[in-house]
Amino acid sequence: MAVEIQIISKETIKPSSPTPEHLRRYSLAFLDQVTVDVYNPMVYFYTAGSATPAEIANHLKKSLSDVLTHYYPLAGRVNYDEFFIDCNDDGIPFIETRVNCRLSDVMNTPFPSELNKFLPFELDELDEVSMGVQLNVFECGGVAVGICISHKISDALSFFIVVNGWAAYCRGEKEALRTHLSSAELFPPAKTGLYNTRTSIFRQRVARRYQIDAVNVESIRAKYAECPAMQNQRRASRVEALSAFIYSRFIAAIKAVSMEDRSSESEKKIFLVCHAVNIRSRLDPPVPEYAFGNYYRSTFAVPSEGILNDNYCYDLVKLAREEIGKIDKHYLQRLQESSKFLDSMKKAAAQFSTGELISCSFTSLCRMPIYDVDFGWGKPEWISSPALIFKNLFVFIDKKDGDGVDIYVHLKEEHMNKFEADEEFLKYAKLPSN
Repeated sequence: MAVEIQIISKETIKPSSPTPEHLRRYSLAFLDQVTVDVYNPMVYFYTAGSATPAEIANHLKKSLSDVLTHYYPLAGRVNYDEFFIDCNDDGIPFIETRVNCRLSDVMNTPFPSELNKFLPFELDELDEVSMGVQLNVFECGGVAVGICISHKISDALSFFIVVNGWAAYCRGEKEALRTHLSSAELFPPAKTGLYNTRTSIFRQRVARRYQIDAVNVESIRAKYAECPAMQNQRRASRVEALSAFIYSRFIAAIKAVSMEDRSSESEKKIFLVCHAVNIRSRLDPPVPEYAFGNYYRSTFAVPSEGILNDNYCYDLVKLAREEIGKIDKHYLQRLQESSKFLDSMKKAAAQFSTGELISCSFTSLCRMPIYDVDFGWGKPEWISSPALIFKNLFVFIDKKDGDGVDIYVHLKEEHMNKFEADEEFLKYAKLPSN
């Protein structure tokens, strides 16, 4: 059945206390400037409880108003021309909807694009508003809370810090709201011309969610632990092994499409494997794990011909590990002098826009505190990412019961057709069912 959303109300939630004058101008950091112009989203699903939809909405709105006094940049308006947020307390949209089905009808869907309806924004229509909330009420009384925060000022961990702090505040744990809003002091914004940070946005992708249970995750880890490339090496982590395995199936899909249409898509190209890395603890001195901003960098590993021609890309684990290891305090000290990095970033963006690069990105949300979001009526039954607007992107999220990993796959349709039919992939992965 087609899920239909009816908007019941829309209002603006403003901070409960005005932002002090000396905090009105919040500077964007260099790492904010070079981050893609999209919203980070997540949808939290809760089964019906004793609270009515009106009680839930009022509880969320009142607490959100208080939380925005601590995270005041979220309630401001971004000035992209001058790289700052006017913390003017204009507030954020809070939308209430009714959904024409039961929670169980959409729970655990393998099609993440169905969940984009539960969000307050189109993900690539980023404007000066940095956050939005949509409370979706199902026929059964269950709810889905869709939240978006601008990636331009917040990475994934910051997203969870804000949402988890908001939930803790709802439960009366006001001391849980700890803020650290100083990223521009560490990474001052560049004053010179930047590049188009929207080149990686790709609406024409298709998205799927697959599950690999814990037994199969360990089987994949064992496969990579036993290969010659990993002799005398620390055993591959879950994410390292899964990334290499998934990348091998991605390359197989690209080769299969190229052979069918006799194109040269996989020839004379530069292949990149990208991993997002949290840099909070890697800085010298480190910043707190609850530091708000874009405290991440992406590694860029260039797989050799040997790796690309290996059916399982075994050597990729070691290569990716080496690239991640390069993001150390010395690298980050150079990054704080942004001008040294702009030329290489501009070159990469230009290559991406012309199709010269075939990049594949991995983002792991594993071991992040994503299931701790209890607004006062219990922890979520399920948490899901909707479909993101990039191609060649894989997102890993731990399953709630700890039995394995959900993998969100974003590919061009012709590549997805091959990927979904890949026999080696299907030995370990399956589509979820309601």
